[in-house]
Amino acid sequence: MFKKSILLFTLILAGCANPGDDKVEALNTLDFQASPKTSATANGNPVELESLHNINQKAIASLTSEIKATHVNGLRSDDVLDNRDGIDNVFQALTRLEEFNELNNIYLKDQNKNGLVQIGNALKPLTEKNS
Repeated sequence: MFKKSILLFTLILAGCANPGDDKVEALNTLDFQASPKTSATANGNPVELESLHNINQKAIASLTSEIKATHVNGLRSDDVLDNRDGIDNVFQALTRLEEFNELNNIYLKDQNKNGLVQIGNALKPLTEKNS
């Protein structure tokens, strides 16, 4: 009887566990190094830079809205302070996306094509999972 109770308890706990979101985990573990500014002449034309910037912005906006829709919408204030659901990881991932957005804007302003390409390459695996 004791073994059956333990087995039942284990199954109940496993069923209640909140599986981690792959995208949230990937964003939180993403290793990204900021690209130093290089000479503007080697970085391409403004139309190309604007295109790279827009592609990155769309990817960031898509990931942000997906994570918010999945994890944040409908959240109560009590849930934010309760770490059992791992909501802090979700907010950490959203913060990373905000950082990418700011870097994306800085790289456009600095005409840093390498930085824009790096952001696109870092987010590409996450956006491809979305398709």
